[in-house]
Amino acid sequence: MFDDLVDATTGTRGAGALSSWARVENAACAHRVATMAAMLDEAHAASGSADRDQWCLDNLDAVAAHIGAAQNITPGTATHQLLVAVALHDRFPKVAAVFAEGLVTYALVKTVVHRGALLIDPDALRALDALLAQAFGEWEPRSVDKTEKAIDFLVAQVDPHALRRSETKARGRSVEVRIEEDGSGLATVLATLFAHDAKAFEARLKNLAATVCPADPRTADQLRADAIGAIGTDRLACLCGNDDCAAAQDPPATDVVVYVIASEETLAEPKDAPESEPPAPKPETPAPPSDTPVETDESIAAAERAAIDGEEPRLFDKLLRDLTLTEAMTPTPGRLAKLRPAALMGGLFLPGAIACRAAIGATITRIVHPGQAPPENRYRPSKKLADFIRCRDMTCRFPGCRRPATQTDIDHTIPWPHGPTTASNLKCVCRRHHLLKTFWGGENGWRDTQLNDGTVIWTAPDGREFVTTPGSRLLFPELSRPTATVTTTGRPPPHTAGLTMPRRKTTRAQDRAARIAAERSLNEDDGPGP
Repeated sequence: MFDDLVDATTGTRGAGALSSWARVENAACAHRVATMAAMLDEAHAASGSADRDQWCLDNLDAVAAHIGAAQNITPGTATHQLLVAVALHDRFPKVAAVFAEGLVTYALVKTVVHRGALLIDPDALRALDALLAQAFGEWEPRSVDKTEKAIDFLVAQVDPHALRRSETKARGRSVEVRIEEDGSGLATVLATLFAHDAKAFEARLKNLAATVCPADPRTADQLRADAIGAIGTDRLACLCGNDDCAAAQDPPATDVVVYVIASEETLAEPKDAPESEPPAPKPETPAPPSDTPVETDESIAAAERAAIDGEEPRLFDKLLRDLTLTEAMTPTPGRLAKLRPAALMGGLFLPGAIACRAAIGATITRIVHPGQAPPENRYRPSKKLADFIRCRDMTCRFPGCRRPATQTDIDHTIPWPHGPTTASNLKCVCRRHHLLKTFWGGENGWRDTQLNDGTVIWTAPDGREFVTTPGSRLLFPELSRPTATVTTTGRPPPHTAGLTMPRRKTTRAQDRAARIAAERSLNEDDGPGP
């Protein structure tokens, strides 16, 4: 069927080709989704798979990891796609057949899976599947809202208590923090709150914005935006730059830590620059960047700047205090426009000026490349080595995973003590993928090899290889300089020797059944649907 659809596009042009290729795209997506469901079926059919349903990292997690690596997508996205694939395969086979013909989109299929999730009676489920498959051949294009209402109408026909009526706007309140990946160093916060909470929050922002003195250069909108970031400190530091301004002092410490990696040249400033103007760019070719990026922690109040003891605050600090956020991001002919970019732990870029501003009042830790230093004679790496590993990797090193390195384990690629505690044998791996490597590894599972420059080569159970490079390689290539070659001692034991996989109190299927029962109970208490 799919080959016939592709052949039908031959020689077509214009709107005809567009329509044909859209159907081919839908059919290809259906094949991809069906492949995911088949992979999970194979995992469940494997020997001993029944015992893994209560594993902390179960069959579905293991298959989702493979799907994420194959498509280079995050584990969360891969898991969601797999859940849709399983529901479509097990609960809506007729809708899946229509999908395979390219007549509906993946977005519509996701909506069907979601709106029909509360159906538990097999006869009602089969009836809904048949109604939807028939309706999809007759529906005209609809908005998302109209599509959901049309599906809900069919759900109500077969089982009124299966409507997703509990998803009211109030129950759907949430906060979304989306960090922009365009290198601007900005983020967008979207929140849906109760009206009275929103009014209190608005008043809180106004009160925080009012803590600065009248000489602060920021606009009202900029003050309100910065006040959101200052909520954790209960006070917004003034940027007037006046030495006698009480509001300009560094904010108190909090228990929230944000790690930023920046080169030393971004935070340093020429000592001989006059205090009346920004330092002029050098006419010669600039010197190569320092080999010691630094990690900044915004939560620490005491400033440990790289200035000479006893000197006044440097000119560059004063310049940044006088800049508004917009001005700091606007290109200028001076040194501010040439600052080397920094990065949040996790890999997101920050413009140099924003990184320098973030460093005000921060603790600065020098990151030292270990070079050809010998291995450390212990299992747990020293803080100095661990800091280097985290700044080199920036994220979990499993393919597609973007969990920040500060939230990961430091894993020995060759298990200790057979593999040494050295940079060439250490990498950051989140707990999920650490368990995957340990309990789903071995000759027929996931295996990994690490090179001296931090490159990790993962081999999947099907033999395919996936290569991941350190997250710092683009901005801080000096961190990927080769380190001491790894030498092994003896033959490492099996991955699971002496270890036990953490277990769930209830299986994934039991959790899902409990959620469905709870939501149906709410629907029954509210009476019949509309």
